[in-house]
Amino acid sequence: MALLKTVHPDAAEGKVANFYQQIEDAVGHIPEAFHLFSVSPNLLDGQIATMAYMGSHPTLNPTFIAMLRYLVSGKYRNTFCIDFNEAALVNAGINQESLRQSLINPELIPLPEHDKTLMLFVLKAIDKPENINKKDIEALYQAGWTDRDIYDALYAGAHHAATDVLFNAFKVSSSLKTD
Repeated sequence: MALLKTVHPDAAEGKVANFYQQIEDAVGHIPEAFHLFSVSPNLLDGQIATMAYMGSHPTLNPTFIAMLRYLVSGKYRNTFCIDFNEAALVNAGINQESLRQSLINPELIPLPEHDKTLMLFVLKAIDKPENINKKDIEALYQAGWTDRDIYDALYAGAHHAATDVLFNAFKVSSSLKTD
């Protein structure tokens, strides 16, 4: 149970009820961790928009986005997000042991080289943004990424890092259990 008072799905109304319905439609249930977003219905608009945009991104595929959330959550030791995204990635056909090894050494992420280049950039930028330079961006251009792809990927990673911080600070359940 989170440190803040959240709205249970049975009591949800308006934006919160709509958000819960979208989560249930997407994953089949509403994990307790997602209740935290009910604390601020006005901020839900941004959360919903980000999730919808990333879910249908023109070049960053769902596996890339789930892997990004998985690796960022590994950095922040957010067990709910690690477990949630690991399950999604395993269901997408990625070997569980390979995933777990990538938490220890991101160079081992089981992604095509093209995606790996962008993923490692995002992890570097989240860890040490001051170390990003023109050479990093040039390497991404060489790999075929556009400015929009680069920006969107880092935005997704930074946004998820913020979510991990919120989940950890407010002691959101690390369980994947349903209501």
